[in-house]
Amino acid sequence: MFRDRARHCFAGVAALVLPLALTAQSPADAWWRHVQVLAHDSLKGRNTGTPGHETASRYIAEQFTAAGLQPGGSDGWFQRVAFVETRLDVARVALALKENGQWTPLAAGGDLRPTARLATDDVEAPIVFAGYGLSLPGANDLAGLDLRGKIVLHFNGAPAGLSAPMQAHGTRSRWTAMQQAGAVGIIAIGAPGSWGNAAGIGGATMALADTTLDDTRGQRMGAAVNPALAMRLFAGSGITWDTVVARARRGESLPRGPLTVALRATLPTVRRTLTSPNVVGLVPGTDPSLRDEVVVFSAHSDHVGTATPNATGDSVFNGAMDNASGVATLIETARTIAARGGNKRTVAFVAVTAEEKGLLGSRYFAARPTLRSHRIVANLNTDMFLPLIPLRGLFAYGYDESDLADDIDAVVKARGLTVMPDPEPQENRFVRSDQYSFIRQGIPALAFKVGYTPGTPEAETWQRWVRDHYHKLSDDLTQPVDLEAAATFNALYADLGMRVANRASRPTWRANSFFGTRAR
Repeated sequence: MFRDRARHCFAGVAALVLPLALTAQSPADAWWRHVQVLAHDSLKGRNTGTPGHETASRYIAEQFTAAGLQPGGSDGWFQRVAFVETRLDVARVALALKENGQWTPLAAGGDLRPTARLATDDVEAPIVFAGYGLSLPGANDLAGLDLRGKIVLHFNGAPAGLSAPMQAHGTRSRWTAMQQAGAVGIIAIGAPGSWGNAAGIGGATMALADTTLDDTRGQRMGAAVNPALAMRLFAGSGITWDTVVARARRGESLPRGPLTVALRATLPTVRRTLTSPNVVGLVPGTDPSLRDEVVVFSAHSDHVGTATPNATGDSVFNGAMDNASGVATLIETARTIAARGGNKRTVAFVAVTAEEKGLLGSRYFAARPTLRSHRIVANLNTDMFLPLIPLRGLFAYGYDESDLADDIDAVVKARGLTVMPDPEPQENRFVRSDQYSFIRQGIPALAFKVGYTPGTPEAETWQRWVRDHYHKLSDDLTQPVDLEAAATFNALYADLGMRVANRASRPTWRANSFFGTRAR
């Protein structure tokens, strides 16, 4: 059921925050009303640490209150998370490459794009090429390399034969393994033609102030290098760039070894501190033996803020699909489960901050949960689930990894639907949203999107949205949304949560899952 959304936009967010109980609404209309509030222009794109995101967080807490949830944060509904935002002092950045004993300046942005990190400092170190830079069973590119005090250059990609979740995890965790081996920096290089035209290096990065949870800790240099420099980087090393590219295109393992060049970088930074809230609401469990176990529903409440106005004067990244849609589902699922009652395990609803900054809010909650006497046993995450097409099936990221697959199978089959295979495993969606933070803590998890069959008109609609609207100003309230698909998704999502909350046994990893033995 498609409708024109523009006529539903109100003059201000104040008009949208009226209690939902004042008017009778269908489940679909209630869901869409939340999207309208959270994606309203007045919230200025809900960037982490901004007044707009604070307003969104208060609205979520208000809706949790109306749904009858109990506060589950460390401060009422909220868990305040401290961050450090870092920018390079661009005017003072200096880069040079040592070739044949001589230092040659590099252009910041054109040759090398460094990224500000908490540990960023002056650095001078030799470069080692580590293939894809992965450290996985059967694909350990770091084995046998001396990385102590080195900057590690890796090719952006992965060999053929890895499962989608393992490939995703390997690319996400590159630096952790390199840092443990003594490296001081990491540089990525892509295939020819991958560089693009953008040359800016002044963008801010954000990290958790709790440095024990900073995934870039110890990283004094993080950067991408222009493939046009490849011949210079590999000169005299015995490794040829053409061979690297050819083998990567075939999905083969890559040559590895020390290079003859070194990098010197001066990377001064400017920093500021800020806080932003996770919002936590609870429906307590009813079973004395199971209520200390928790099923966590999650969705991220932040987006990416504002931009320079475009030709039509629009400057707000509204994030209607990404991820006002997921938070609206979180709220409506909380309302449904609280109304049903009878959940044996406790169910927590967590709207996390700073997903767009690197899954930081969920990283903090999963590692520092506010439910001290409880144990999280499962996570169900919704991020940009794209109810733009009829709901005939779901993509369930992480489906092959745990017995939560049995639960989602039962729920979708009861509605005549199916779990569809991921048609784009190379997109690494398994680690690109907040479920990954729970997986790293050893907690079985799933994430979902409305599915499609490749080659169909629905596939074209889905892919066109990702191409034309993802992280663009046009992800706003004027998009056509299939309200029936959204309502059906929300209903089965609540059914899934109740099934997991009431199952006899705690969710477990599959015996062959890589993630079942690796908590981080």
